[in-house]
Amino acid sequence: MDILNFFGLQEDPFRLTPDPLFFFPSVIHKEALSSLDYIMQQREGFCLVTGEPGTGKTTLINVCKEKWQEQAEIALILTPRLSPDEFLLSVLEDLQVHLQDKNKNEIMKAFRDFLITKHEQGKLVIIIVDEAQNVPDETLEELRLLSNLETNKEKLLQIILLAQPELEERLKGDKLRQLNQRITERISLTPLSKTETIEYINYRLMKAGKGFMKIEGMVADPIYKFSAGIPRIINLIASRTIMVAYLEGNNTIERKHATYAISHLAEKRKKNLSRSVLIYVIPCCILLCSAFGFVYYRNNPQKDVYQEHPVEVTDTIKQHDQKIDIIIDSEVQPAVSLETEDPAVPEEPLQEDIASKAPEETTEVLPAVKRQAVVNVTAAVVRTGPDFEATRIGLLYAGVLIDIEDETKDAEDNVWYKIFTAGFTETWISERVVTIITKPISLR
Repeated sequence: MDILNFFGLQEDPFRLTPDPLFFFPSVIHKEALSSLDYIMQQREGFCLVTGEPGTGKTTLINVCKEKWQEQAEIALILTPRLSPDEFLLSVLEDLQVHLQDKNKNEIMKAFRDFLITKHEQGKLVIIIVDEAQNVPDETLEELRLLSNLETNKEKLLQIILLAQPELEERLKGDKLRQLNQRITERISLTPLSKTETIEYINYRLMKAGKGFMKIEGMVADPIYKFSAGIPRIINLIASRTIMVAYLEGNNTIERKHATYAISHLAEKRKKNLSRSVLIYVIPCCILLCSAFGFVYYRNNPQKDVYQEHPVEVTDTIKQHDQKIDIIIDSEVQPAVSLETEDPAVPEEPLQEDIASKAPEETTEVLPAVKRQAVVNVTAAVVRTGPDFEATRIGLLYAGVLIDIEDETKDAEDNVWYKIFTAGFTETWISERVVTIITKPISLR
């Protein structure tokens, strides 16, 4: 026995499709339907129907279509993300206007001829746009221009926009100001009250052939609280509630069945939210951080430092008489290894000693100078050339002791030190981020 037979139902009372048969005439929905009838009768140009998702906009318009289908030619646009030309062609295709030429002027001429013909036959022509909050501004402007097709006394075209409330905010902008002025009727659908929620559930059950199902009086309380009166969510909860009772073999719908169904849906919603965070929020955070870093670097091109916090040089010299340890940026893959032993220092005798002593008599230790530098900021950039525009190949951190092979100046007289060469790769560092020191070496 399936669930419908078990409860004596002829069809599913809480399916999510916008079936006009199940249209519930709440106070706000009856007013909305009356307003649409008035617009058709008076041949008003533009109408805007707004409401949160699930409040019944599509069901309302389906009822309106069913009522006026004998008196009107209706184009229903369900894919609003179209360019102006694509939108116009979709409208004409839905109205079954056959085109010989798709030149814009010919299209507009054919459309105007169609409107005049239908007007002479006493028929309305209606364009209904669902999910209109997704229509591009240029396409909305095209719609406004279409509304200019009129006789001396009345409009030849009625346009109904179904949208979520955010479209109202867009219409307040300068780009859509003229369209906003053309909208003569605005209908706003609101959620059901608690009393209407109870009536809504009973109404749909009666439409489906209620049979011998019984409902406890307190069932609607948790359903209303969780759904906040949104018809689509009411349908979802009620459908799950009936399923729970069916699995229990109970013809009476009790509060506990609704509570169990709601807890299941709440858990599912929580999981979906967590998945959304993983899929969307985390990548967005990564992109945001990357963008911030890029903007910061672009705005500080003349600083080869990340944090300008000087360190004490004297103590670090004692701790770092060792090989260079360059930490490579993850963004750059160097062509060669940047780790090597200290380069050999050429031993050049002093000129005055050459004149005074023969080579074989030089046995004492003579003073010489080895040029070195220590990084005096938290982190300094190492580049492939003596220029702030040269490629970054890594970082040196505070206190690292480095040997200087050569020095030069760039076009702006900034001093640069060559600190390491391997094959064809040179590494340079700016004088701004290091402190020069000298160290005696032994020559014999």
